[in-house]
Amino acid sequence: MQQPEVVLEMRGASKRVVEGVNHSYRAFYDLSLEVFAGERIGIFAANGFEAKALVACLSGVEPLDAGTVEHNASVSWPLGTNDAFLGKLSGYVNARFAADVYSLPGQIDEDIRLIRELAGVDESMFHEPLAGWPSALRDSLKLAVPLAFEFDVVMVGRISGWNHRAIHPHSVRIRKCFEQRIEGRTLVVCGNGQSDLAIDYCEEGLALVDGKILYRGDPEVCMKMVKEESRRQKERRRERVSKRVAKLVGNDELDDSELDDSLEVNASDDVLVLR
Repeated sequence: MQQPEVVLEMRGASKRVVEGVNHSYRAFYDLSLEVFAGERIGIFAANGFEAKALVACLSGVEPLDAGTVEHNASVSWPLGTNDAFLGKLSGYVNARFAADVYSLPGQIDEDIRLIRELAGVDESMFHEPLAGWPSALRDSLKLAVPLAFEFDVVMVGRISGWNHRAIHPHSVRIRKCFEQRIEGRTLVVCGNGQSDLAIDYCEEGLALVDGKILYRGDPEVCMKMVKEESRRQKERRRERVSKRVAKLVGNDELDDSELDDSLEVNASDDVLVLR
């Protein structure tokens, strides 16, 4: 039997996520991964930013700090995310720009019509500046634009405003298009915050813990593993915070109510940060 083609290949990859001015967090470190044609993989992480960063780096929209990512097929940007949209321009102009790049010859007008239909906006609003749209419709456009085109590898970021299990006509219309786009293709889904989507459509999962792939297999097992790890991390953080508070107030044995009071008192001093 012929071995499936490797469509995504990551080697020795590392990425830190910057938050604010003085904070950065390691999303993954020295990570290697192969994704084969036709695989459907959900990525689950103990911290949501880890899964989001891995999907973004695999798709190529975020650069790595170290290592490489190779694409051997056409790869979408993460569905549901698009920081390239310009609010001063209309929905039509933003959609037209994408269509000029990704549409097949002779398909531009049809693809733009599909984008408007999937976004759920009328012709008048479609030609209004995007900055004036309700946030829910802007989120719909972020999802609609990549669904209008065919990619060998479909990447799914954190989607807002769409419940794939809902029976509302708009949700059903998006679901039908989504299922058409992933039929016979490779799928990679950020499972954090949308585990139902990953469980329903993915046959395999990755459990990302402390920047490493701890397990690759059953998506539901991955989800349980990262939930348990997330719980353990919260408990460890709470223990560290408790010790720091006890040291600050000169009391080594604080109960929960006293700890909560101390956290509230010291929060404005940025002494204690829970993440």
